[in-house]
Amino acid sequence: MNESNGSMQLYLKEHTEEIINNWLSKIYEQENAYTSFVYSPRYKDELRADSEQTADLIISYFAGKEAFFAKLDKWLDNMYARRMENEVPLPEVITTLDKLRREFLSAISDFCIENDEVTKRDFSSSMAMVNHGFDRINEAFSAMYYHDIVQHLELQHRLIEEISTPVILITDQLAILPLMGRIDRERADKLSEITANKCVKLGVEQLCIDLSGISYFDDALGEMLNNLVTVLKLLGVEAFVSGIQPKMAQQINRVELDLSIPAYHSLKAVLQEKTRTK
Repeated sequence: MNESNGSMQLYLKEHTEEIINNWLSKIYEQENAYTSFVYSPRYKDELRADSEQTADLIISYFAGKEAFFAKLDKWLDNMYARRMENEVPLPEVITTLDKLRREFLSAISDFCIENDEVTKRDFSSSMAMVNHGFDRINEAFSAMYYHDIVQHLELQHRLIEEISTPVILITDQLAILPLMGRIDRERADKLSEITANKCVKLGVEQLCIDLSGISYFDDALGEMLNNLVTVLKLLGVEAFVSGIQPKMAQQINRVELDLSIPAYHSLKAVLQEKTRTK
């Protein structure tokens, strides 16, 4: 660490409280500017403590990049967890960090004005270090946020797929899979996988695939039905279909698909036969 960086580091440490006070004033100068409660004056002490950690991280950059990055992971572990726990929107995190950035840049300008021996190169270098430090914080925080959002969306997507593939037990052995809407190849693959897993999990011995809610029959649906029946057969599950209407029967005939699956006119017919007391 050169002498200029050491002097700047010392100055910023000595003026950290002033920097944070100015930053807090900017945070609270507009009422209801933030949706998260963590920026409420009621939690000023907690916010001050968080900003002190951030200030310490930024100032460590003047001791070298190694010192900064050594502290960054610990800062992220603590700060990210707190912000996510309190459901702070990412734009508010970035906005408040940028306000703190501006206070640091202002402090650097004050230092350079007060010290004639500071060169333009020193001034430019100090400004760059603060900007780089905050940029790395924003990038790292945003990357973690993006990763969590992607995981959350994938979880929601899987949940939607589960909900849209409802294997409903009618008796201990008989279940119904009501299909709705149009089924493309991607949905067909997911549907087959989820259905097979649910049948095993529920101990299903017979599965009625009800097509009365299907709007259009094409190759993708036909292939899915044949493949699903084959997989279920290997798992010891007898499968059949119900709800094929005249228009759908014509569509099946047009695609020239060998749909070798037992069929019933309606779900009512299935229930009458399969639940009949023997």
